[in-house]
Amino acid sequence: MMLTIVNPAAAGGRLGREWPRLEQRLGITGLESDVVFTEAPGHASELAYRTVAAGAARVLVAGGDGTVCEAAEGLAASGGRCELAILPLGTGNDAARTLGIPLDLEAAAGTALNGATRSVDLIRVGDRMVLNAIGIGLTADINERAARIKWVRGIAVYLGTAAVSLFKFRAPRVRIVVDGRIIESTMTILAVHNGPTTGGGFALTPDAVPDDGLLDVTLVPDVPVSGRLKRLIGALRGTLHTMDGSIALQAKSLELHHDEPLAVHFDGNQDRLEGPVTRFEIVPEALKVVVPG
Repeated sequence: MMLTIVNPAAAGGRLGREWPRLEQRLGITGLESDVVFTEAPGHASELAYRTVAAGAARVLVAGGDGTVCEAAEGLAASGGRCELAILPLGTGNDAARTLGIPLDLEAAAGTALNGATRSVDLIRVGDRMVLNAIGIGLTADINERAARIKWVRGIAVYLGTAAVSLFKFRAPRVRIVVDGRIIESTMTILAVHNGPTTGGGFALTPDAVPDDGLLDVTLVPDVPVSGRLKRLIGALRGTLHTMDGSIALQAKSLELHHDEPLAVHFDGNQDRLEGPVTRFEIVPEALKVVVPG
């Protein structure tokens, strides 16, 4: 038994408008299942949890990274018995890239039907579970602005909003505690990842592997606006973690101490870290996903 969860608001609402046509294309591939639509933020998590309780062996998510993340949370909360398959139809689709899932609809449908199962890690933050990427600071600011734009898809929307964030973002002071090491710094970017990219291809942690039992972290301190632009280019090239001032590390857990609330995105879903301490930890092999065989 398989259920398809569709987020009609994905890709700026385009998925909802185009779903009838896409569903016809999926039918041609042989992929048929019951379909439910999300109605609000967080609904995909609830639907995934209920699906497991109803006896489903596999949940297929049609949407973007935020919807995939919500479904992963629901499946993890149910005990991780049900498999997650993905139709990457959102704006960034970084989770699909991390897992090697094709961005082509028919190829992704073939993977959902006939792919292999891979156990991957999740990141726990308080009562949240995240599949691919957590962004704090400038990347969260860019993501928040990008979410307001409905007519552009892919990395272009993030590049457009980055031009504004580069000038307006104010870097707070933080303290990071990891493996007994204390890092006191201003923070332009803090990326806590399970996969290499975010925002449709910004490679903030290019060496991250989603099943190695480790967080991959890149910290960028405050730099002038010109330096922020260089680091944005570095993120696109996958060299941000090696640039002057950047700190790259791996760990099973990390504590972030901050005196003020911080904007954050969990796989594109906007939230806030209230503090004064936020703990991130890896949960090994917490989710089964369907990937190309």
